[in-house]
Amino acid sequence: MSLSRPPMLNGQGCILEAAIEAAANAIINLRDRLNEWDSKAGDGDCGSTMFRGATAILEDMKNFYPLNDPAETVNEIGSSIRRAMGGTSGIIYDIFCKAAYAQLKANTKTVVTAKQWKDALEASIAAVSKYGGASAGYRTMLDALIPALAVLQERLEAEENPVTAFVLSSEAALVGAESTKQMQAQAGRSSYVPGEILASVPDPGAMAAASWYRAAALAVKGKCMGS
Repeated sequence: MSLSRPPMLNGQGCILEAAIEAAANAIINLRDRLNEWDSKAGDGDCGSTMFRGATAILEDMKNFYPLNDPAETVNEIGSSIRRAMGGTSGIIYDIFCKAAYAQLKANTKTVVTAKQWKDALEASIAAVSKYGGASAGYRTMLDALIPALAVLQERLEAEENPVTAFVLSSEAALVGAESTKQMQAQAGRSSYVPGEILASVPDPGAMAAASWYRAAALAVKGKCMGS
């Protein structure tokens, strides 16, 4: 199936475009810091790998993302990542996108609710945990996303404004990512790095995830509520 950018974006499509653009630019701006952190904790290429994925997403979004269809857009993000990123990060984010796509695709309505986005995030975390062999406290991207999911779920159940819930959950993602400095890695290459070295840097994968998640939340807030 050949997909393309719709000639006119609906309200949901405009918000999704803003979120994706902000998330990708956050990763692009963080490239050097991610590489610096990863030089102590891994191969030193986390930033460069994520940068390739982010630039591919921005390029492909101009022509190919069907932004009025959130599920298919998430699937296309996965395609961009598969093509451009490579490495373990590429595989993990491909799994992440496929799980979110499957969850969103189960929704037959054209508008995706906040709860359905939350369910997609939950499905993605479960898939990454299953196939990546990591969970909370393993010093991975999940240490940003699991706290974010918990706050998002809690705030939505409390009937908080969904945009406010998204922003609050993004703050939890940042705190979670920063907390990886106190963790001994149990998955990936950094599990072979001495604890005293790891204690000086956060996990780059967690920081990347928190950064794009936070940027997306603030972009949605800007579109829906003004800055």
